[in-house]
Amino acid sequence: MLIKFFSNGKGAGAGPVGYLVADKVLAYDDNRDLIRDADGQPMTVTRDPLPEVLRGNPDRTEALIDASRHQWTYRAGVISFAASDAPTEEQQAEVMDQFERLAFAGLDPEQYDVLWVRHTHEDRVELHFCTPRLELTSGRSLNIAPPGYQDAFDSLRDVMNQRHGWADPMELERTQEVRDSIETPTRAQGRDELHAWLQDQISVELSRFDAAPLIAFTATKEADYGTEKDGRIPR
Repeated sequence: MLIKFFSNGKGAGAGPVGYLVADKVLAYDDNRDLIRDADGQPMTVTRDPLPEVLRGNPDRTEALIDASRHQWTYRAGVISFAASDAPTEEQQAEVMDQFERLAFAGLDPEQYDVLWVRHTHEDRVELHFCTPRLELTSGRSLNIAPPGYQDAFDSLRDVMNQRHGWADPMELERTQEVRDSIETPTRAQGRDELHAWLQDQISVELSRFDAAPLIAFTATKEADYGTEKDGRIPR
């Protein structure tokens, strides 16, 4: 199991919330390259099973993000399990509880909002979270991942992995070799076409949200999380 925060965090709530609950998403192969049809157009795939909202309310989270006057409006990320972890419902609830105790330490539940959505369409459990960067009683900015945050969340990851015998992403055999590489022409072309393609999705019902925020979030996520640039992914 690993805990990862996405680097994006600006803009409207439709982007991050829309990604979490969308039925359809862009289709990628095992190398995280876009899958294209015979005409060269990126294809979509319906998540199967569909995303499940475990905690929170998508409409409320989106509205709170939109209401923020701060430059940074939200934090989003994922707790991703290896297929072999197979966490039970109780264990997933435990992980979410422990994450919230760490992320929102010292705060009462009415002081923050967090949305949890489970993705299982890639044959493993992913607990996606999105929280407005907002302390609700004062309106002040609330950053659950300040500088140096990774050490604390890495410690939580290590404790939970050891407690339940889950896959350790830091193990050598589970660590991808990090190497410099030249982006293939097809992948580079895919990145250039991604924005244009999403804007052309009037005929494809990706989600119920506006396209513009989802474009920004999806493009950033593909570069940040989808390629696993830190070199560590669960198997």
